[in-house]
Amino acid sequence: MRDSAVRIIHFGDTHITSRPQFVSSEYFAAVNEINSLANRLKVDFGVFSGDLTQDGLFEDYVFANKLRELIKLPKIHWIIGNHDSRSGGFEVWEKMVGERDFFDVDEKVLFIGLDSCVPDRDSGRFGRKAFDFAKKILRKFGEDRIKIVSFHHHLLPIPKVGRERSNAVDSGEMLSILLDYGVDAVFTGHKHHPNVYKVEDTIIISSGSISSYKTRSGEPHSFNLVEIRPQKDVKIKTINTKGNALHEEIKTITRSFRMVNSSGGKWLRIVQLSGTDFGSSWNKQFEYFKKGMKLIDETNPDVIIHNGNLTYSGYSDEYEQAIEHFLKYKEKFIFCPGPRDLRGYGESLLNKYFDIEHLIEKENSNFYILNTSEAGTDIGVVGRRTQLKLHRYVHQTKKEKSKQFNSVVMHHHLVPIPGTRETSALEDAGDVLRLLVDTNVNLVLSGHLGKAFCTRVEKTVFVNCNTFSSQKTASSENSFNIIDISSDGAIVVSEVFIPSNFRRILGIFPGTEINSNVNSKII
Repeated sequence: MRDSAVRIIHFGDTHITSRPQFVSSEYFAAVNEINSLANRLKVDFGVFSGDLTQDGLFEDYVFANKLRELIKLPKIHWIIGNHDSRSGGFEVWEKMVGERDFFDVDEKVLFIGLDSCVPDRDSGRFGRKAFDFAKKILRKFGEDRIKIVSFHHHLLPIPKVGRERSNAVDSGEMLSILLDYGVDAVFTGHKHHPNVYKVEDTIIISSGSISSYKTRSGEPHSFNLVEIRPQKDVKIKTINTKGNALHEEIKTITRSFRMVNSSGGKWLRIVQLSGTDFGSSWNKQFEYFKKGMKLIDETNPDVIIHNGNLTYSGYSDEYEQAIEHFLKYKEKFIFCPGPRDLRGYGESLLNKYFDIEHLIEKENSNFYILNTSEAGTDIGVVGRRTQLKLHRYVHQTKKEKSKQFNSVVMHHHLVPIPGTRETSALEDAGDVLRLLVDTNVNLVLSGHLGKAFCTRVEKTVFVNCNTFSSQKTASSENSFNIIDISSDGAIVVSEVFIPSNFRRILGIFPGTEINSNVNSKII
């Protein structure tokens, strides 16, 4: 009697064409391995996560349809990719492959396939109709089933793929839906590099390519074997076209992360803000700043972290005005610059007014300042040399101070933010995100795009804050965040709106004991 695990072959980015971009020998080898696995393991279905063809041409589709017939799986869900949408190829897809937005449901699994593509563009967009479709199907059929959603474009930045680009501009909104509706697994492609992240209790799985001429970092062509067990353990094995396992990991879905049973008292309170915009012509800037600082004083924080855009234009008088108002908080103040602070002569003034240290220790915690901003652009970058330095710091700090709480402070966000557009991301976000997650940094703080949001990727909590006293906000009101950390490592993130003084919980995350010697304080 076979077990009740659901087994899925996840593959994609074949880029089929009669031209050299398609490596046919790798395709045939992959098909042989997929068929062999299907016979041995009783695979339930396959998920193809996009880019069946190279250019979306009719002749590409004719060729691809002949090759598709070689794959012997009980069922395959075919997802359209950006290359398939080229040259009007999205219309050919509907005639020769199937629907672009669809769902399939049985007694065990709900599967939703979505089109994330914009014709003739490498970047993607879901749009309101896709959001509404996904929510409707999840509400109707999601209960008591394994919930799987697939689309072509990646959600979180992928490592080893170079510059972060060609993502879906509204990926933050899609991420929010997946988390809110308790989707168990997400299958994506697009970047030709296999990758797995657990975001809260949703497993996001990216596939490599099985037959494109373009692979990443010299890695072989590959596909994934995914096994979802009844207890919602998800086993992901990446396999090359010769049948050799390249990587294997198991993620557990608990659906209990929001139910935190913390016995520790408050150990550390962080206030997080960004976008004070000193020097702005907005007539409410100073009014909101004064009111916001009064609210902050009432919270009695241990540390105040400013995640950038202290000034509006980086001018000397703006810096002096900002320093005058933050001077009394200098013992607990940590600052990381944003792009506005570096405008014009701002970078030189920054070094004049602030000692931008890379590592600051406060309240038995380590804060690493990662300057991601550059003058003249909202797009951020860390760079390979700084990544190496950050990697050494994290390993050394954890070795020497394993019981301390480790945070990274930066301006640009790494995880897409709901209600915003991914148009000014960190260029090397994929490598930086992978580094921070793999080294188990406790907390990453950012202040980009004017929207508060928090989530957990693996064991690392990511918190982005809204603007404090800037006219530029993606929220209904300006606000700041309060981050309370207990002595047993639980993290509670709240947002405080400045005009209304309304406070809401953004996220609650469990943790492991940080330091048994710290003195707890009652909240």
